[in-house]
Amino acid sequence: MNKTFKDFILEDLDVFFNDDEMADEHELQGETLLIVVVDSQSNNDITGFPNTQMYASQEVYKQYKTVYVKASEFHIPRIDSIITLDGEEYYVEDAKDEKGIIRIVLSLNES
Repeated sequence: MNKTFKDFILEDLDVFFNDDEMADEHELQGETLLIVVVDSQSNNDITGFPNTQMYASQEVYKQYKTVYVKASEFHIPRIDSIITLDGEEYYVEDAKDEKGIIRIVLSLNES
């Protein structure tokens, strides 16, 4: 049987989501033991503005995390909804399926 390019990409997901390589076990929306990749980012990484300039008058710090999970193991959450990651509630800033991987950008306001 001939494999397509799409088949090879789907096989590579097992490497990306291998807990010995890049991924870890996290709790996402109460689902435990999901193997996901979580990337923490600062305001600079997301918006291009330093924290001091954006939030000096508000004294608010916004924490961002980007979660990558297999599309076969999770759904695309609605933007502006709230989901939990490891017991902490986050706002969904962006979410999309990128060729078998769901990419979810989350934010959390802290003061």
